[in-house]
Amino acid sequence: MCARISLTVTDTEIADLFGLAYDLSQPRSADSLRVNVAPSSLIPVVRVVQGRWELADLRWGFVPHWNTKPQPTGFANARAETVAEKPAFRDAFRHRRCLVPVSGFFEWMKGGRTKQPYFFRPAGGGLMVLAGIWDRWNSPSGVVETVAILTVPANDLIRPLHDRMPAILREGHFSLWLDPRERQPDKLLPLLTTYPPERLEGWPVSPRVNSVKANGLDLLTPIPPAVETFQPKLFDVA
Repeated sequence: MCARISLTVTDTEIADLFGLAYDLSQPRSADSLRVNVAPSSLIPVVRVVQGRWELADLRWGFVPHWNTKPQPTGFANARAETVAEKPAFRDAFRHRRCLVPVSGFFEWMKGGRTKQPYFFRPAGGGLMVLAGIWDRWNSPSGVVETVAILTVPANDLIRPLHDRMPAILREGHFSLWLDPRERQPDKLLPLLTTYPPERLEGWPVSPRVNSVKANGLDLLTPIPPAVETFQPKLFDVA
């Protein structure tokens, strides 16, 4: 599962990383970084439109184009094992795949009444790129473009907290994942593998992350875990 992500870079930095021009309605600056992003928020994705890569803001919470409900909840995630088959996702999987660049993601360790949030990122920092699918829905109030993040079975680092984790794409797979000419599951699904645990690091962070209104880089500061049943493998908490 992936129900909270973090972006500690600006839109300009994301666009520069992929060599893209960008035209977002409200570009973020370094003063408005999104450290604690929940579903229903706008998130940047890289997709192909009219044969060109572009950076666009989409609402996190996938709604298929054929939806008839006036206020659907939307799907934050889609399972890699069934994304090519489920009616809600299969058309987008064939035709509308995207890259979701993030700085990291959060997961929670349950312990009695306590839920301790942990932050996970690439070992040493930097961006990771998640596999996504998107669609365009004609809502009662106008067109809404939405996105879901794909998930795979968790690796050894994440599994003590949750049995699922986001599907992290390797750089050499970006072009194939975005290629609108490629629609065969047997070519695309092998890209959605469980990411090696040694290439990630994680640590416990403030319970303030539990509030979707909380923001700020201080949310990523490591703290001693409230739940003692799990110690992150790649970060030594003092």
